[in-house]
Amino acid sequence: MTSRLPHPLRNTLQRRLCLDGGLSTTLENLGADLSHGSLWSARLLRDNPDLIVRVHQSFLEAGADVIGSATYQCSLEKMMEEFGVEKPQAEQYIRLGVRLAKQAVSEYRRKSGRDAFVAAALGSYGAVLADGSEYRGNYGVSCAQIERIHTERVRCVLLESPDLVAFETIPDSDEVRTILRLMEANFSDTPFWVSLQCQSESKLADGSNLDTISAYIKELAPTSMVALGVNCVHPELVRPVIERIRSGLGSNTQILTMCYPNSGEVWEEGWKHVEGKTPSPEEWSNIVVRSGADIVGGCCRTTTSHIRLLRELLY
Repeated sequence: MTSRLPHPLRNTLQRRLCLDGGLSTTLENLGADLSHGSLWSARLLRDNPDLIVRVHQSFLEAGADVIGSATYQCSLEKMMEEFGVEKPQAEQYIRLGVRLAKQAVSEYRRKSGRDAFVAAALGSYGAVLADGSEYRGNYGVSCAQIERIHTERVRCVLLESPDLVAFETIPDSDEVRTILRLMEANFSDTPFWVSLQCQSESKLADGSNLDTISAYIKELAPTSMVALGVNCVHPELVRPVIERIRSGLGSNTQILTMCYPNSGEVWEEGWKHVEGKTPSPEEWSNIVVRSGADIVGGCCRTTTSHIRLLRELLY
């Protein structure tokens, strides 16, 4: 397994990496109400930043090697609208998300002696819209608009020097290409990964062919791309998607594979456990490890219990 990441994260990637789990789920389990407005867990950047740090630390204690910042649903426009602030203050709130993750890692490192890393989490354009379109794609807007939103966010989080940028739940092939071109043209020295939202083992959520994304990445050969994978899908889907990605990228690639599925619960006006379809945390962790992905973790509805079990199986 190889990577173009700078030291020291490069050395860490000589083994499989464990990500954190569901930030919002864990915040809600600790009493946070994330139902107001459209910022989701990012609302706590203003209302309760200490709780965000507490959750980051709980995932580190469970064994996570990488912590994702509480910036998934952020954009400057949304922060300005929801918080009633001007652009400079909105930028500060987004930057705070990265600083809180770095604070949690720094404190954990001092206590445990174990290193960990911060991924600046940036959801898809659909996640910024907060209307569920990160699970559909086909936004009906120009690539220039998508690029503008992503550019503003990347520039903002990079002011706090995260270890990498994580583009998450990307459902739309045009958006994937826009992100790849953007990073290669303007941020080619910034390590990043792209995690897709898929409706099947061969199709993104917008219905486009997954193989065309792998082919585009092979052609573009983005300088600092760390990994390609999938997140917030049913755990049973991750193995066939990872196998498809690995086949599409070819054996000579330096790009790693990654997955962080949801718990397997079903959304029906609220998350619901479905007998026979929702795996236990023990079953979930085994499924994720068997995916064969280089970087693994959890997304919506996964907890520190899931990540602790996953870490035990990995190491």
